Order: sequence, then structure tokens, then C-alpha cells
Amino acid sequence: MREIVIVGAGIVGASLALDLARRSRLRITVVDRGGAAPLGSTIFAPGFVGHYNDAAVLVRLARASVAVYRNADRGFAQAGGLELATTEAGAAEIERRSRAARAAGLASEMVDPARAVEAVPFVDGSAVVAAARCSDDAVVDPPVLRAALQAQAERHGARFVEGNVVAIDAGDRVRAVMTAEGQRFAADDVVLAGGVWGPWLATMVGLTLPLFPVAHPYVYSAAHARHSGGPFVRWPEHHVYARMHGDRLGIGSYDHAPVLVGQDELQQGANLVWAHAFDRVILDAQRLLAADARFAADRRVNGVFAMTPDNLPFLGPHPGIAGLWIAQAIWITHAAGAAGSLAAAMLDRGDLALELAVDRFEGRDEDELKRAALRLYRDIYANDSVAA
Repeated sequence: MREIVIVGAGIVGASLALDLARRSRLRITVVDRGGAAPLGSTIFAPGFVGHYNDAAVLVRLARASVAVYRNADRGFAQAGGLELATTEAGAAEIERRSRAARAAGLASEMVDPARAVEAVPFVDGSAVVAAARCSDDAVVDPPVLRAALQAQAERHGARFVEGNVVAIDAGDRVRAVMTAEGQRFAADDVVLAGGVWGPWLATMVGLTLPLFPVAHPYVYSAAHARHSGGPFVRWPEHHVYARMHGDRLGIGSYDHAPVLVGQDELQQGANLVWAHAFDRVILDAQRLLAADARFAADRRVNGVFAMTPDNLPFLGPHPGIAGLWIAQAIWITHAAGAAGSLAAAMLDRGDLALELAVDRFEGRDEDELKRAALRLYRDIYANDSVAA
């Protein structure tokens, strides 16, 4: 029986466990420090699944992810997405993206701005000069979806256990995973899917991943009946996005200097104490909302996610240790698709995209890579990576 240990039970880990557990002669163990309530980025993500990306590999992964999420029994809705512009320059950009999405085979179209905002009455429609709609896009409830994927994986025999991984036994090939609780899980394969803890996990296997966790503000209104449902909304030129979560409105913004987060700050999970400097960021973002939709935050999330120098994930084998695999810096939009690609590669049934190779930055200066990653934070929409 081939023993596979997955470190991390977020959307990536749960999706991979489900894919592999469906195969015969594999024993799948998922180890997560949070046990039944993981503490990584998945749980705090706003939950938008947008198909289009200027990187074709991410479009493929998004399509594959949606196919998996649609078959989950809860946590997924194909609500569609809107991109809005308030200037002519912004309009030109969303028109370009809409054309590119159609060329990639996605259902995207420019729509009349007045009609578009009827579906999202929380938007200040008077400021909108152009709108693009992608009906393929979706929203998810990340904790609910993750739990649904885990339940499916468990029904196929995967086991999920609580444990804080502190060491990996490996020479030229991987042998076992050890936890702070004294557990030892023998393994023929180990997959590191620890999200924002990726840099720390990588050091256990002699790998330096240019993966940089950053803080990011997102807030929720109190429950109210004025608005409900509808598509996810993005204002790319303003680096702002919003959606309804049932009867609560949520809004987030990238329109601020990036805030690096150290591994020692993540001991309690990927939701940090709220930074009051983000109050102004959220206040500015709400200027894009209708006057009667602006709100004092009922819940604040100072979430953490990981940036890379090219806004692409790390997905593939460790360059020097057989049986060790990396699946890091992966958004929910691409998580299940990435997991499927990795599962196929692990079973010699497919090749992984070279542009996602784990060692693609080898030999580059670490400070240079950090600067490159942080430069992409505010302009994260350039690669459409805001997929929560």
C-alpha cells in the first residue's frame, strides 16, 4: 500500500486527498495543525472564483477547480462576476480583459453599466462608466466548501488528523513526517500544502521558497435585508472588490502598501489582530459603494496570503528529494485544479506546467525576488490572482 501524507488541510489539501483517495492501493493521511478547524488562509478568504487570468495555465486550473467544486454538495454557487470601471482608462482595461476571456473560451461580455449594477444595488452606479460580466464565475463559502471536500475524501478512506508538523525524515527520498505531538507518519510521498506556512515547511527539506506572506484587510457588515445574493464585484483600477455573504456585505482592498508577515506571527493562524492602519483603506474602498450601503464593520479580517515573484503557484516535485511534492501559494480559484494536476503527476499520468516549477527562481537574489513579489501586491489584478 502506497502511503501518502499531505501536510495542510485547506482547499488544496482537501482537494488532493479527495482526488487521491478515489484511487486504489493508496493510503491518504492529511495532517493539519488545526485539526477539524484549519487555521490557514482558506478559512478567512472572501471566496471569489474568477476564471480569467492573463496566464493561460491559471485559466486551465480554474476550469478544473470549478468542475470539482460544482460536484461538492455545498459551499459553491455559480453567481457570476462583474468588473466595473469608473474612468476611461479603467474601461479600456476591462474591455481588453473581456476580449481576452472570450478568446480563451469563457463567457464574458461588456454590458450596459446601468443594467449591470441593478444586480448589485450596493454599488454606486453613478460612478460606473463600463462593466464586464463573466457568467462562468462563481462564489464559494470557503469553510463550508473545504469541509464538504474533506467529507467526500473521508468517505473514500482518507484520514484527517491533527498535528503540528515539525520535521520531515528525508535523504535522497522522503520517509516520514513527524509532529510536535510525537506522531510519526511513514510516507512514500509527502505533499507540502501548508499555505502561508510554506516557507517554514520548505526549510525542513532544504528548500528556500520565494513565498512571502502578506496581510490583507477584508470586512463584513452586520446582517441586513436590503441586499442579498448577486455576483462578485471588482473595481480593478481601484484594487477593490466586494460581494454579498448571505445578508452581509463584504469588501476588501489591495490599495495600500504591502505588509509582510513573518512566520513567527502566524502561530495562531492566518487571521491576525486587526491593524488600525487598515481602517482608512476600507473607508476609502467604501466610496465605491452606494451611500446607503456603506457600513461600520461588524467583523474585520486581517487575513494573510502568500505572494510569489510572478503571482504563480509552486506546484511540482522537490528538485532533490524523491517522493516530496510542493503545492504552495495556490488560491481557491485554482486549488482543486492544481490538486488534480499534482495527483496525475504523482501517479505518472500527466505532466505539470513548467511555469509552476518549484525551482524556477533558482539562483536569483532573494531580496530581488521579495521586491518583485511585493510590487505585484497592489496590482494583483494584473494577473487576476485575487481569487481568495
